[in-house]
Amino acid sequence: MSGSKNRSGKRRRDSNTSDTTSSSNATGGVTPSSSQGSAHTAAKRLKAITASSATAASSATAALSATATSSAATSSAAASASAAGASGGDDARSAGNNPTASDADEPVAVVAARVDLANMGGRAGGKRARILAKYNGKTPEQILDALSKKWRSDVYKHYMRPKIIQNAQGAVVHRFVCKKNPSKHVDRADYEESTGNLVRHRDLCDPDSTPEVELISAYAHGAAYSPSRVRFLLVMWCARRHHPFTIVEDPEFQELMRILYAKVQLPSRVTVSRDVRLVQVEAKIHVIAFLAGMDCKIHICVDGWTSPNVISFLGVTAHWHRNGEIEHIILDFIRLTNGHTGKYLAEKLVECLTDFGIQKKILAVTLDNADNNTTMLKEMHGHVKELRGPKTRVRCFGHVINLVVKAIMTQFFRKRKTTGEAGTQADGDDDSDLAALDDPGDADGDEDDLEAEQEADEGREAADDALLANLDEDHPDIAVSLQEIKQGQLAIEKITKLSKKVWNSPAVRSALATLTADTDGNSEVLVRSVATRWNTVAAIILRALELCEVLTDLCDMAQFNKPRGVRLRRFILSDDDWTILEQLHELLDPFVYATNQISYSSRSLVHEVIPFMDILTEHVNEQMANDALHPTVRAAAKRGRLILDKYYQLTDSSIVYRVAMMLHPRYKMQYFKDHAWQEDWITEAREIIEKEWKVNYKPEGAPQAPAPPAARPRPTGTGRHSAAASQMSSRDRFASITGPPKGAPADALAVYFEEPLASTVTDPLKYWDLVLKSSESSGEKALARMAIDFLSAPATSTDAERAFSHGRLTVSCLRHSLADESVRANTVLGSWARISDLLPENDFIEVIRQHSADASKRHTATAVSDAGAVGGADVIVVD
Repeated sequence: MSGSKNRSGKRRRDSNTSDTTSSSNATGGVTPSSSQGSAHTAAKRLKAITASSATAASSATAALSATATSSAATSSAAASASAAGASGGDDARSAGNNPTASDADEPVAVVAARVDLANMGGRAGGKRARILAKYNGKTPEQILDALSKKWRSDVYKHYMRPKIIQNAQGAVVHRFVCKKNPSKHVDRADYEESTGNLVRHRDLCDPDSTPEVELISAYAHGAAYSPSRVRFLLVMWCARRHHPFTIVEDPEFQELMRILYAKVQLPSRVTVSRDVRLVQVEAKIHVIAFLAGMDCKIHICVDGWTSPNVISFLGVTAHWHRNGEIEHIILDFIRLTNGHTGKYLAEKLVECLTDFGIQKKILAVTLDNADNNTTMLKEMHGHVKELRGPKTRVRCFGHVINLVVKAIMTQFFRKRKTTGEAGTQADGDDDSDLAALDDPGDADGDEDDLEAEQEADEGREAADDALLANLDEDHPDIAVSLQEIKQGQLAIEKITKLSKKVWNSPAVRSALATLTADTDGNSEVLVRSVATRWNTVAAIILRALELCEVLTDLCDMAQFNKPRGVRLRRFILSDDDWTILEQLHELLDPFVYATNQISYSSRSLVHEVIPFMDILTEHVNEQMANDALHPTVRAAAKRGRLILDKYYQLTDSSIVYRVAMMLHPRYKMQYFKDHAWQEDWITEAREIIEKEWKVNYKPEGAPQAPAPPAARPRPTGTGRHSAAASQMSSRDRFASITGPPKGAPADALAVYFEEPLASTVTDPLKYWDLVLKSSESSGEKALARMAIDFLSAPATSTDAERAFSHGRLTVSCLRHSLADESVRANTVLGSWARISDLLPENDFIEVIRQHSADASKRHTATAVSDAGAVGGADVIVVD
């Protein structure tokens, strides 16, 4: 049924074609497809007419005459419009477009007229007719000028001025040639105004700059693939991100690389490991040249580290100032194979510095407080005179703070149990209340405690323990009663052990989260405690004070107090316990702040040490004098004060601290006067900086500071002669107040001290860097260089410790078979790569390529030799 309807519908449309065409021509609404169909039909009829007999021709003529008569009005209108806009030379065509009643005798002309009408009929014909009528008598160029003045779309900016293309039939087309790709163009009829095709090409040719478009464009352009570059990038990727070399053999990693480039050639882990060492050797040459080209002093930080695979290293970091910023690298990881005596460490360190060519450029050496470091510095001075030994030592301020807090917290912890011949035993008698807080296995410590103990430097820890052990003996006035000590220990052990229970038990953590949901508590858990890291204890106390409202309820829950459970009720804190924790937090908080400032800062510098120590000393003095505090808290403050005083006095053994302070435009000598330093200390500090200036920095030939005016000799004669000799002109007498000002002292350091304090300067390095770059005085430049050298000295060995963190990522507990040379090369190379202009990529790619080519030649030569030895076959080598 459906097919029948379709066929009948088609027949109805065919039968009405003639009527539809006539009606559409009258209104100018025939579609191009209809016009083409009518023209095709007329052409077929014309062919039939010319090929038929006279009788058939007569019949066709009659039929066409009838058709022409029925559409005479439409034909006349179209012919008139065509004649109005036609240029010369179209007479024959115009005649054919004007059929009249007499055209019945001219059947071929009628057919031609009908074909032309069909071709130019419809909407397109109407547009062209209107354009030709509007611009009657104008040339195509003039019409284009008139049309272009009305174009407002930005799309036209993407194209050159249109060219006029006219075909053999007289149709005019405007050709828009793309500016970006001149080989491409878009043609548009002269009567069209639509920009659809123009916009479509513009969007494909020059799409909007989005991340997706940029990614596609980059992918489309491609990159020059090079196996050597792939190997270099893998080397730097492993070095900077501390990935294992075995990652290149991971199937998922290989699949990812092939997705990015199907023909990628990934090396083996052995090749990557070899490339790391190869690139590190080549990079070292660049580092040596880089350091040799610097005109400033270099500072080093030194610290010891034992890797998880029990390899002992001496980490050395180098620090310098460049363009207003502090830069640093891991200079080397020195493998230690002998006992860590001061003499042995000095030999290894001097060997390292000499290898890099900077042994005479070193100013400050930042170290911890291990006893062998003092011996090491003296031995280094014996090897290289320019290494000034203890005179330029900087004690790691982070370690000093750590030691002060250890002294504060020592009496709050029970002594660790030791293992003797009879087994594990306590160093002292355990109190029953304290013993009730213990669980089996507590003496063994947890994983974090053991890891921290393994990584700690044994010499440093031994020196710290010896210093703290003698405090009570050397200062009996800080002792408190055993009962008062027990109260403090109960408070600390309750909260630290409760924190571990909460941390290790998901059920307890969930219950705590439920309790804190209805309060203002800002956390669902307590901090994880690590016994050897005091800052975690301070963080636990702070978190406990924030959650004090719910901790008692948590500990009293029945499900957490079963005989074989976590038994939290024993950790409920009394009011006295909370009082001790609150007071201890107040004592520790400034130390936590100072530690965070110097540890997390991008640069902690030596001029900050003395102001920090003055503020911390003032703080512990206030705690010591506060009689409202618990006796054990006041005693803890006294213990901290003793350690602070010890290391404050040790700053006098180094010139770096005082010189840096006096070269800070905000401090100068005034800081010491404001903080009540003794006059002889201030005088000594002034003498130290003047000696350093004259011996090592003052330009040769620079004038000396003006000497004080000598006393005028008294006249010896009498009478007129002596009077004449003593006379002065009135101008000379008043010259000091009426004459021109005297020139400033030529000595740059003297001028600096005479100038007022620059109280707004917060970054002295930027201040002196500006002086260095802008001053034209050689003296001022030399003083600026001296200031930058001293002020850029690092106050802590934090960067060396961060180097150990990088090494720990390279050699983890699950990846402990890495050779020491690979650990060293991978760690230092990742650090060197952070300096943007230190390692030129192309040089190292060439090194890898050349090494690969040499290896290939060696392999080929071996193959040739083997082939000749076996069969004497001809071998063709293609280079």
